[in-house]
Parts: sequence; structure tokens; C-alpha cells
Amino acid sequence: MNRLFFLMILIFVFPLSSEMVKIPAGNWKPFLKETDSKLGVSVKVKSFYLDEYPVTQKEYFEFLEVNPEWKKGKVSPLFADGGYLGDWKGKGPDQNQTNSPVTYVSWFSANAYCQWKGKRLPKESEWEYVANIPPTGKNKKAVETVILTWYGEQKPQYLPSVGRYKNGFGVYDQHGMIWEWVFDFNNTSVTGDSRQDTDLESSLFCGGGSLKANDFSNYASYMRYGYRAGLKGWYTAKYLGFRCASDKKIKDNSL
Repeated sequence: MNRLFFLMILIFVFPLSSEMVKIPAGNWKPFLKETDSKLGVSVKVKSFYLDEYPVTQKEYFEFLEVNPEWKKGKVSPLFADGGYLGDWKGKGPDQNQTNSPVTYVSWFSANAYCQWKGKRLPKESEWEYVANIPPTGKNKKAVETVILTWYGEQKPQYLPSVGRYKNGFGVYDQHGMIWEWVFDFNNTSVTGDSRQDTDLESSLFCGGGSLKANDFSNYASYMRYGYRAGLKGWYTAKYLGFRCASDKKIKDNSL
């Protein structure tokens, strides 16, 4: 009983702190040829800030309380399909899911949330640049292992709380938990309907022979690009969430 009481104190008195991480400038080589780049040419990524964690269900619920036009059942189908917030049985998330990533959100709703915060969705180049940074003391092969393990494992009915996987920049959970929206998600040339991939079935992305890729051995990146390129802005999916970026540091409240 005393142990349970102590754990409850830790949860409510010492909540998870949500911060933005300063990302240093660097270079990133796109996995696929993009509309504005040449194959094999590195892209310069300027320094920016990225949310430490994916946006949680608690944070998104707070957004809805201030912006009721984005509540479940009130959003136009032009901006979110019928699956929007599909795992919320009532007006908000389950009590045991408040620190889990929010999913079943569209690009439009994610973009609205970030703008409400004074932020923006990260560019694909920014997101990928950070995602390629391995955990401290590990190499990039370790990153690919985490991704491929996630692709192959049976997915939980309920997502765990954020804060599981941390890379060398101090950014959590870009891999091993959910897919994430980026601002320019349709910047590549793969086609398909990613809504059908709620269980991450690799069969959607078998037709890659015509793709112009830097490294076909990087199956993890291929899956991510294939998923992203099949999206439309109003789509929602079980394992599709987001985080925000900014050109300046913006202080968030505790999760």
C-alpha cells in the first residue's frame, strides 16, 4: 500500500516535463529523390527546435477544450476522416492513456494544434535528420534494428506512455511507437493508401522497383517513406500521431 501511494505521488507531483530540444544544424541525405532535390545530394538542415516527445492525448485534449471546432464529431470531413480520434470512447482519452501519444489525427488537426502552440509541423528533412541520430553510444544500425523490430512485432491495443526511446539529441520516441506527420508529407513519389496500414502490413510497399532511392538496403526508411507518401491530409490512422517544431524555443507546460 505504501509503495502504491509513493508511485502515485511520483506520477502526480513529478509529471513528465515537456520541452523543446535544440537541434544543431547539419546535413541529411534524402532516402528518395524529392521534388526539389537531386538523388544522392545532401540537404542542409538549419538549426531548429523539436518537441522532446510526441504530442500526448492529454495535451491534445487541452487543445480541444480551447478549440472546440476540432472536437470529435465537429470536424468537417474535408479536414479529418471518420476515424478521427477513433480510440476515444467518450469526450476525452481514457485515464490510463493520458501520457500516451495521441493518434487518429489528421494532418489538418495536427497542423492546427502546432499553430495553436505557436509552433509548426516539422519538415520532412528536419524530422528525418533527427530520426537518423542513434542513441548515445550506439550506431545507426541500432536505429534500424529498433524500427524493424517495431514493424514486425504485434502492436499493443493501447499505446504506452511516451519516453521509451531516446536518441543522441535527446529526442524521444521517433521510432518504435508511432508514425508521425510532417509538414511536407507528400514530398515523395510513392503511391498507395496508408490508411490500410493501421497494422503496419508491409505488403503495401512491395512495388518499390521504380523508386529512385539512395539505399535499397535501408528497408526501415523505405517503409517510412512508403507509408508517408500514401497519406492524404484528412487521413487518420491507429498509429499515426505527430510532434511540433519551431524556429525558436517555446516553453510548454508539464505533461
